[in-house]
Amino acid sequence: MSTESGIQDFRGPNGIWRTNPAAQRIFDIEAYVADSEVRLAAWQMRASSPILTAEPNAGHRALVSLANSGRQLCIATQNIDGLQQRAGSEEVLELHGTFWSSICLDCGDVREIHETLGRFAAGDSDPPCLVCGGLLRTNTIAFGQQLN
Repeated sequence: MSTESGIQDFRGPNGIWRTNPAAQRIFDIEAYVADSEVRLAAWQMRASSPILTAEPNAGHRALVSLANSGRQLCIATQNIDGLQQRAGSEEVLELHGTFWSSICLDCGDVREIHETLGRFAAGDSDPPCLVCGGLLRTNTIAFGQQLN
């Protein structure tokens, strides 16, 4: 649903993996942990992500209207962009996590993504965890990780 808000999907005709096949490594947990160049590319992608400025679209608003019509509705989504919540949905299960926070792969510390992106913008190309110095990534599920 988020492609209508300007967020590129993965496998579609104009998807990330078709336009930039090397980006698949960014979403693979083993490659991410093992390769600082993959992490740099990931932080560059995050810093310029359309998720940062995207707005909910008619599909998001339609689901809010459905919930407001008296039906009990819980939305399960693979989207990580938070647009359904921004549209007004209250019960949303983000199966693949959220772009809007970073998490330490070592100690589990969670911070708002703007804090971590700010450190990246200030010159820290691979911002470490502020608690333990571990590796950070968005609080999303990568290939090779189990769903929560």
